[in-house]
Amino acid sequence: YRVCEGEAESVIQRPWQMIWKSRRLMDIVSAIATKLNWDFDSVHVVRGEKARNLELWPNLAADTAPEALISTLQEKVDEGRNLYIATDEPDTSFFDPLKDKFSTHFLDEYKELWDENSEWYSETMKLNSGVPVEFDGYMRASVDTEVFLRGKKQIETFNDLTRDCKDGVNTC
Repeated sequence: YRVCEGEAESVIQRPWQMIWKSRRLMDIVSAIATKLNWDFDSVHVVRGEKARNLELWPNLAADTAPEALISTLQEKVDEGRNLYIATDEPDTSFFDPLKDKFSTHFLDEYKELWDENSEWYSETMKLNSGVPVEFDGYMRASVDTEVFLRGKKQIETFNDLTRDCKDGVNTC
């Protein structure tokens, strides 16, 4: 789904209007927030391709490394708080060092909300003539973002964690 970012963003629009505020996805968002007692802080950590591209984002990898995150988050989030981490980092064990200071939570911890036994799964199968619907990248991104937005404190990658610009060097 990353084809809709950067230069292509003005030409290829994501179909957010189709799923972004879908009631079924918002039910998943509410269920996650409820499991966190609606009392959590959130951080959005962009890594993935951007962290590997040192030419455009020279500081991102270092600024979002666990040690740097602990240092930055200690100033912004009280120790022991529930911390929801919205991220594109595929291996959440990368964030294990944060567990000493915060109670960390990730989208994948809540898979039961969209697995084969979930209400979401059965509802979407009915809507799709009995064919299973994959909880894909668009849906993951929309749920992750919506949960992030419900955090009491919201810490963004490019505004709070790194000196790099969102769109690369010299674009701030």
